Amino acid sequence: MTEEQAKELLQKYLDQQANPKEEKKVEEWYATLQAKDVLVSAEQKAAIGEQMLLELKAAMYQNTKHNKVLKLRTFYKIAAAVLVMVTLGLTVWKMSDLAKPAGDQLTAITGATERKRIILSDGSVVFLGPSAKLSYPKVFATNSRQVALREGEAFFDIAHQENRPFTVHTTTGVDIKVLGTSFKVKSYRASKQLEIAVVTGKVAVSNKKGKLATLVRNDSLTYDKNEGIAAIHRIKAPAFIKFAFDGASLNQVIAKLQYVYSIKIQLNDSALGNLKTTASFNSRQSPEEILDIICSLHHLKFNGSKNHKTFNIHR
Repeated sequence: MTEEQAKELLQKYLDQQANPKEEKKVEEWYATLQAKDVLVSAEQKAAIGEQMLLELKAAMYQNTKHNKVLKLRTFYKIAAAVLVMVTLGLTVWKMSDLAKPAGDQLTAITGATERKRIILSDGSVVFLGPSAKLSYPKVFATNSRQVALREGEAFFDIAHQENRPFTVHTTTGVDIKVLGTSFKVKSYRASKQLEIAVVTGKVAVSNKKGKLATLVRNDSLTYDKNEGIAAIHRIKAPAFIKFAFDGASLNQVIAKLQYVYSIKIQLNDSALGNLKTTASFNSRQSPEEILDIICSLHHLKFNGSKNHKTFNIHR
């Protein structure tokens, strides 16, 4: 049930138009809220009280207008429904914040029709889909980068850092470890499966029992939560990303290309690694096409192996 549907049901309850089954549903929600001991500030309590009073006065006026007696049970039903509705509103309001600090941790949450772009402290970018929840540190540790996808779907475009691996933890116990790449993770609690799709680079997927698979560009993995079994497929309609270099050294460009395409690029002269490059590319382009452009910029040449996995740049 969506947030809008929930609100409609609560409004029906307030208007006394809900059927017995719907009434029971609302009352169960109210009981659940009481059991959870929802923490509300004094300011919010005052707002709830004021809203409840307005709703109750309106309800009493309606009943008086129609010469009906407002029974005690109806009074409590309306009060319960108002509290549920206002609490739901407060919950949604709290969840609408872009990031909520918890110590040195931040949590980003999206609504049912919302998407967000999160920039992490290392320059990595995360695109959150609707109904998603991501926890991440305000500043990453010196030797590792770890985030947790608590719910929903997210696309990760990870900044390459050789000595600081990036790990995405999920609630299913499946972890995705990378150095620099882009991939999508779909992990909903209500779904029986977790899905991972690699757009560029390479990722290692594991659970508590050990390594499940190594995925490369255009690989997709589905993980059965109940059986603990993973299956790998090729992506039928691969996604593409853009990546740009603004005065980056040739060594930096090579490092990025190696992770984007899971290839090996060698320089026959280490001095070439200091050459500066400014250019934009798209992962739709082949490694050969990009290397041809880069070599043209620096008046260099390159050759590749038959399997298109190893390349050598030279003068």
